[in-house]
Amino acid sequence: MNAASRRELAVQAIDTVARGVLAADVETDIVDFKEEKGTIGRDGVRVSIDSHDESAAAALAAEAACMSNSPNGGVLIVGVNDRERGSAAFVDTHLDLDWLRRRIHELTVPHLSVDEIEEYPIHGKRIYLVNVHAGLEEVRVNGVLRGRRNKECVELTGDDARRFLEERRNFDWSAEESGMRLSHADPQAVEEAMRLYEDVNERRAPSPLELVRRLGVACDESSDPVLAQAGALLLCRPKEAHPLITVIVTDAEGSRSKVHQDFSAPLVLAFRGAWDTVDAAFPASSVVIGAYRRTVRVIPEPALREALVNALMHRDYRHDRSAIVALATGVPTNTLKVTSPGGFPSGVDGSRLLAMRSRPRNHCLSSAMRRLGMGETEGIGVDTMYVALLRDGHAAPEIVDSGGDVVCRLSGGLLDLAVRRFFDDLYIKDAVLEDDARTHIAVTELLRRSTLRAEWLAGPAQCTSDEADYVLDRLLAAGVLERLLDGSRSFRLTRAARNKLRSRISYRTQLPFDDQWEMTHALFDVRQEISSSDVSTALGFKSTAGATPVLKKAKDLGLIVALRGREHGRGVRYTLTARGRGYRL
Repeated sequence: MNAASRRELAVQAIDTVARGVLAADVETDIVDFKEEKGTIGRDGVRVSIDSHDESAAAALAAEAACMSNSPNGGVLIVGVNDRERGSAAFVDTHLDLDWLRRRIHELTVPHLSVDEIEEYPIHGKRIYLVNVHAGLEEVRVNGVLRGRRNKECVELTGDDARRFLEERRNFDWSAEESGMRLSHADPQAVEEAMRLYEDVNERRAPSPLELVRRLGVACDESSDPVLAQAGALLLCRPKEAHPLITVIVTDAEGSRSKVHQDFSAPLVLAFRGAWDTVDAAFPASSVVIGAYRRTVRVIPEPALREALVNALMHRDYRHDRSAIVALATGVPTNTLKVTSPGGFPSGVDGSRLLAMRSRPRNHCLSSAMRRLGMGETEGIGVDTMYVALLRDGHAAPEIVDSGGDVVCRLSGGLLDLAVRRFFDDLYIKDAVLEDDARTHIAVTELLRRSTLRAEWLAGPAQCTSDEADYVLDRLLAAGVLERLLDGSRSFRLTRAARNKLRSRISYRTQLPFDDQWEMTHALFDVRQEISSSDVSTALGFKSTAGATPVLKKAKDLGLIVALRGREHGRGVRYTLTARGRGYRL
């Protein structure tokens, strides 16, 4: 990502806040809102600081170093209160920008050069952009190493610092030489790998030697090559056989297990054994959906498989005494929790997994596993889990970093035939939507809320408002959504769609004002000002008197304001406030 791309994201973020979205909700790993240190007194009142204030410069230098320690760099937007929205979010700044740029360079080690700091006036306030490139070296301030995690800058120490430095230097444990040769490989593991390769490529590798070369796990060109750590893990039995995967089946977490099996390397055999155990815990059955008989499970097979494969691909194998634990619970079994040693790789935000490109910790291992057909070839395993679960009417997967482990939890249950039929019909209308996780998230959101706007979808769908707009427009074109008002950007399920999904719609009938406000809000999508007559027409009142209580409550809530302060009489017109733009029912 270059400076122009980062600046574009920053300007989009500023515009989004100006439109009334809470600034904290707009921040990302690339865009961060800041205020100059020292501009808020102990009593909470804003005060001026000197244009050469050293403490303010030091604080921004530390934030710039942190941005430089991220994969794509970032932009500090200084002069924004992230606890506010609209014009109230923009506050004054005082530092001399040329001096600040020099101080950032002087205070960082190695010296960090940022682009010329750009002044960006808005709403009568002076804010500015500090555009920071991703550094080739780790950058410190006062000897402290900091990096971005979940949209925050945190100090990196211990294992976190080690992982960061290794990943910064493109270190890949799985590509290192293992000291084991092809001749050390387990014959059963080699045969299993040959079978997997043949299934994917529809032809068998000519020999084990050619197989390891095609998998990219041979470290030399000899007839008995040294294997990379990935090759040894996939094909060899270690001298100390610690469990690689543990599968436990039990009625409830913490209760006595009904099944407890450990599987050690080689990985190709461990995966086969673990998958067979998980497969037995979530047995398949047949059901007729429309004109087709389908095989179903309480948790769809693609989600089960991806949860297990992702754990194997991305775990930290230097924690070699810790096993991946796959815990199946419920009576009957309806939940799978997979715990993988090692947290998210540096730069991976657990709340943005759908939005981020796959960044495997073990590149060599991930590549080999994908060539064996063990995982998604394009690194879209998380999307696969979302689609597989949501289209059957289940909850989305939960994937979190917990105590240095990545925990993936899948919750299933009986197939919801109404939801599955709805999505099957949708795929016929627009085949592109079948593999789009955000489409499934949008429909799922509309099962619990009557209306949806792009800015509301962006959060759960982990995308920008523009991307959310695209999803809503595609669903509109497919005939499953309709606008609340012609030209508005508020959408709801069509009557036909609501009828198909009636058994799953969970939102309560809205209070009269909530329903009326949705239509009133939609009016502002097509015009800047509205009158009581506009509201009466939109809501179907016989006279403007019917709109009076609606407008009064909207004014009391701070959602609209009368133009020029005129509250009474004919011709009063209203405009939407920043609070009104962000108001959610």
